[in-house]
Amino acid sequence: MPSCVLPHAIRARTVDLAIAADHDQSSMEMHRARSIAHERHAGDREESGAPLLRHIRRVASRTPAEARAVAWLHEMLEWTSVPEQELLAEGLTSDELRALRLLERTGDARSDHIYLAHVELIACAAGRAGYLARTVKIADLEDRLLHPRVRPGGWSPPYGQGLQRLVET
Repeated sequence: MPSCVLPHAIRARTVDLAIAADHDQSSMEMHRARSIAHERHAGDREESGAPLLRHIRRVASRTPAEARAVAWLHEMLEWTSVPEQELLAEGLTSDELRALRLLERTGDARSDHIYLAHVELIACAAGRAGYLARTVKIADLEDRLLHPRVRPGGWSPPYGQGLQRLVET
């Protein structure tokens, strides 16, 4: 298993996201997460024109029940401007929010290196948030291998390499 040696800036964010969890919190209800996803992503379309909700639904169906709320919301921070506080008020736990933060890719740098560095961040994340993020990202990448997202200009992230790294964890 590869070690999790990260650059200082990424390591610092990982530590911040892996703050001790409140294990007595119950997970957001999957039905509420699904409802929020349907409300917030109703008109969102991928570059191919396919509704984003198709991808989200497939990912959620591949995810175990304990991570399903995060799966339904895994595109939320990238595609919408929903305030994190609103998600917490709806029942999202702090671990689930940390998992969503781990899954969020800021910017759209079309670089294999940057994409794989983000996957490495998820692979090395500690605690329950890290576990939830890895579980959802594996399902996400499995779906993307079957239904790739090709960005304008023809670049597509190295989904296979990312999945291989996460499965090694």
